[in-house]
Amino acid sequence: MADFPIKTTEQLGVILRGFRRERQMTQQAVGARTGLAQNAISQLETNPGPASFAKVLRVLSALDVEIVLRHREKSQQSGEW
Repeated sequence: MADFPIKTTEQLGVILRGFRRERQMTQQAVGARTGLAQNAISQLETNPGPASFAKVLRVLSALDVEIVLRHREKSQQSGEW
């Protein structure tokens, strides 16, 4: 099981799309599981910045994915935050 560190909102959208496709789900299917419209799932995958954290958590749950917070390794620390 691989980790997918996310440092930007753009990375979040790409990773969410990857998990959805890996599970062979359409945006509409994810929307049905979350109570969100297909266009909301599309927006989350293309521009997740404005999305609420609650909405992101709903989609993660529908995809059977979880968030794990951890300290960055020394070699990865930079001023990107």
